[in-house]
Amino acid sequence: MSDPLPPAVPANANSPSPVATAPPSWLYGNGPVVVYVLLVVAAIGAVSFLLARGFQHAAKEISKINFTDISGGRGRDTGGVTGRANSTIDPAAQDEAEKLLAQVATGDAAAAAQALAESDGWTGKTHRTPRTDQLVTAILNGTSHPAREAAVQAQLALDGVPRTESSVAMLEGAVGDPGQRAWALWMLGALGNRGVDAVHTAKIIESYLDDPNVQVRATSIDALSLVGTDETVPMLLDRFRNDPSPIVQERAACDLAQSGMYTQAQRITAAASLVGWLDDSLLSAQQRAWTLQALRDISGKHFGSDSAAWKGWLDTAR
Repeated sequence: MSDPLPPAVPANANSPSPVATAPPSWLYGNGPVVVYVLLVVAAIGAVSFLLARGFQHAAKEISKINFTDISGGRGRDTGGVTGRANSTIDPAAQDEAEKLLAQVATGDAAAAAQALAESDGWTGKTHRTPRTDQLVTAILNGTSHPAREAAVQAQLALDGVPRTESSVAMLEGAVGDPGQRAWALWMLGALGNRGVDAVHTAKIIESYLDDPNVQVRATSIDALSLVGTDETVPMLLDRFRNDPSPIVQERAACDLAQSGMYTQAQRITAAASLVGWLDDSLLSAQQRAWTLQALRDISGKHFGSDSAAWKGWLDTAR
């Protein structure tokens, strides 16, 4: 099955006749075809652009989360992006953190390594600002896995969340508060990714995959993709296949294909299931389109809906 295309544009029945003294131009005779082709090309480009933006959705959601400071031993709502009280901020540390994140955002591998080595020391001395939001989002939208790890760890520090098991306990309590849930789920995923009890954090997050609120389920998908363990891949595949909400389905496809903290090997594992579903009649047209987009992003290949070609690629990729 080919990718969906917009309906054909009918010819205009009221088009004027050509001047009698001159033969019809090529454009006149083929105008409707030209218009149709241009519209199709434009539509395909628009769809591709929107899908590309969709695969970066998880990273951009960070700037919308109301982050909370729990570094003092209890959760509290900060009411915005400014983080904890300014009296606790070390201006020199804040400046250093922002400059280093700016270097990471340019693709500087050495800066990413430095951020991973030093960002724990920012905890309690720095805070989240619109500038750090912008930088972290830019890094997470990039393709460098080490840089993404640096951004995730930096976000923990900027929000005053130490990389300790006590933070997991604090967040487990915070996630029960609807006002802090999105933030707490994201932070649990970040802690799991950065080596703090990934098994337990994933279990906490997993318990929200069946939440009646679509946005909570979608945020849980993002958080599991942050944990990024092998065990979370089947969870996202299940939600892509079985969640009734297209929002959750798309988020799962995005995180498996390009967003989140999965390695290429883990994405290939997810691709094995996606390839197997290409000929499944129970898949909706929209799910099929997302499946093909995910496979293109994982593989860099363009086989359309040719399931045999995708199976051949998978055999060589594994």
